[in-house]
Amino acid sequence: MKQRPPSKWLTLFAACFGLLMLYIDLFIVNVALPTIGQDFHTPLSTVSWTISGYVLMIGVLPMGIGRIGDLWGQKAVYLAGLAIFSGASLACGLASTIGALIAFRVIQGIGAAIMTPGTLSIIIRAFPPHEHGLAIGIYGGISGLGLIAGPVLGGLLVQGESWRWIFFVNIPLGILALMLTVLFVPEEREVGERIPVDWLGLLLLSSGLLFLLFGLTQAADEGWTIRVVIGSGLLEVVLLVLFVVTERRVRWPLIDLALFRNVPFVMGCLSFFFFSAALFGSQPYWSLFLQNTWRFSPLQGGLAFLPATGLIVVLTPLAGILAQRAKAWLDVFLILALLLNGLSFLFVMVALSLQSTYVNGLLPAFLMRGLAIPVFSSCATLTVMSAVPKKLSGLASGTIGMARNIGTAFGVAVLSQVYLFHVNATIPASLVASRTAAAQFRVLGQGASRLVLESSIVQGFKLIALVCLLLCCGAAILVFLVRAQARKKGITTPTQEQEPRLSVSSEGEIIWD
Repeated sequence: MKQRPPSKWLTLFAACFGLLMLYIDLFIVNVALPTIGQDFHTPLSTVSWTISGYVLMIGVLPMGIGRIGDLWGQKAVYLAGLAIFSGASLACGLASTIGALIAFRVIQGIGAAIMTPGTLSIIIRAFPPHEHGLAIGIYGGISGLGLIAGPVLGGLLVQGESWRWIFFVNIPLGILALMLTVLFVPEEREVGERIPVDWLGLLLLSSGLLFLLFGLTQAADEGWTIRVVIGSGLLEVVLLVLFVVTERRVRWPLIDLALFRNVPFVMGCLSFFFFSAALFGSQPYWSLFLQNTWRFSPLQGGLAFLPATGLIVVLTPLAGILAQRAKAWLDVFLILALLLNGLSFLFVMVALSLQSTYVNGLLPAFLMRGLAIPVFSSCATLTVMSAVPKKLSGLASGTIGMARNIGTAFGVAVLSQVYLFHVNATIPASLVASRTAAAQFRVLGQGASRLVLESSIVQGFKLIALVCLLLCCGAAILVFLVRAQARKKGITTPTQEQEPRLSVSSEGEIIWD
């Protein structure tokens, strides 16, 4: 007798529970960085690698791992990632040195990278096509909830016994997530499918992306030096070129390059790249401005983002339904969301001054951002996921994660150098202390010197907003041009009534129709 599959809502709950744990962990560590540094007597520059190492892994692996999930079954791969993540969390909590903590955080990042594409793929497979928008909206709302819960929970735990509890808390959560996944997530891997994994392609892709992200991380710290450009950049190009050559020659490629002739798929991924570069790439500088320039406490700095994150949690499910019903107008809403996010940066450029307060200087921008993110996230995700068959949902989900993380790293690197160039141009080299303070958005001194320093920081922050505005507008123009070109060729964004233009052969090869 055939076993009845679990309820799609229970499957959604199980996948979103794991997703919530990932997003909480992504932001919970930020709060504990100073405490960890004090405990290990280690400078912040070293402690920050507990975040950088984790982020590198979730930026490098999801695309390849997502494809492996398509081949081996998303449930099995997701469970493996969840087990690695939970075990590494225990090891992080027990770490006796900063080196061990960083190493275990890298392993934890590997577990998170294995889990990430599986969560969205599991949801897409559980729901019929006409309900994908709602499912994606709920998925995005849970992500927004993690943005809120992470810093708050981190603050509560760090004020308690020890920073180690930010990792120990993952143990019971991980066990519960494992149980929910075993009980409520069906396995949809097709019987008899025995397609080998292109391990060489996975190694080349992951290595190339690792050097790309590492280079961007280094560029954010020390600029686009010859060592960074030639060292990481040259290796990255060589490895990615070798990956492309390999994928053209092997019988079962990890990623068939025909996928990148799929217009809606490419359009959605490029949108994620530019949107993330502007939004998430600028996020650290908003926090620095609030806490170091305006002297907000960490709690006040976290609460300052609450209007935006609150709107994200509430509106993302509704935006998912809107995206589902938008059908052929999906890319139009995508363009409008990009422009609205750009408008939030334009407001900062126009309204922010030395006399500004949170209410009249930044709050309206947060509110516009809270409206733009749900619409963008739902429309872009549905565009990408609808552009490929369900059998490739893991690969599509992993590609979204890759585009988002590389975009974020690119944004951080570019905005860092733009801001530092402004600081160095407006503050004399003789004022070493002022330059150093301004680089961290700190205001020193009294009277006229303080006013000059504060003015330089505010103008630099507005310059960051200008670059983000250009990124958003550039992305909107790019989507518009791609849309216009696709319309000329008769290509439309797939909807629940349309089949994706990519199909998969019986041997697992991707075919462009």
